Amino acid sequence: MIAAGALFACLATLAGPQDGNNLQSAIQKFKDDYYKVGAREDDKIQAVNYLSQHRCEKVVKVLSPLLSEAPPMVRMITARALANFSDVDLAGKELVGALQGQANSGKKLSCIRIEILRALGALHYKGAGPAAAKLIQDREVWVAKAAIDATARIRVSDAIVPLIKALARIEGKDGDAEVTIDPLDGFIEGYGKNEFFKQDSRAQKKPSEREVLRAPILAALQSITKQTFGCAKEWDCWWMKNKANFTVVD
Repeated sequence: MIAAGALFACLATLAGPQDGNNLQSAIQKFKDDYYKVGAREDDKIQAVNYLSQHRCEKVVKVLSPLLSEAPPMVRMITARALANFSDVDLAGKELVGALQGQANSGKKLSCIRIEILRALGALHYKGAGPAAAKLIQDREVWVAKAAIDATARIRVSDAIVPLIKALARIEGKDGDAEVTIDPLDGFIEGYGKNEFFKQDSRAQKKPSEREVLRAPILAALQSITKQTFGCAKEWDCWWMKNKANFTVVD
């Protein structure tokens, strides 16, 4: 009788060439559809979604240039697609590169950084910890929130001090500042906000930064440290006593 491990290895060997041929065909179809003359944005998005069904390093190498070169909506869809590549380390690396790259900087492209941060959080990609931590106090509140949410899932100690500082800031007068309800409002030239979100007629009052950020900050700190404090001063006192020997517990 053939052992189960040997049988699976045998089947994998037999399936290898066929899988390889299927992947090459999928990549070629993507290129034909995406780069064809007259391809519309919808065509490009469909091509990205089609190829991203094949979750492997070769596909990441094909899709990752789009994070910096494609039209804004296609970049967002590409980031969202790569969020599902949890077993491919290169996906996280490429997303971090795109997050830090000049091509995605500036207020008009904040929506892309938001989508990349969400993808990195979904991947629980530890290598993104320092990059996400730097954006916790970003001037764009929705970018900051995406970074905070990402650190709650990535869970690295680099984020603790920025999170405590962000909490202290919004506990003061800065926390009273109003923010736009729609994180994509005016961020992409040529797109109307209603193309992305249906407006809620019940939402009349704009939330404050404190209302938007406080709960996510506390959730991130609790996720990383497994502690429960309510204000920045308590968190800071705890951190001063414990930072020397602190390690994130899985």
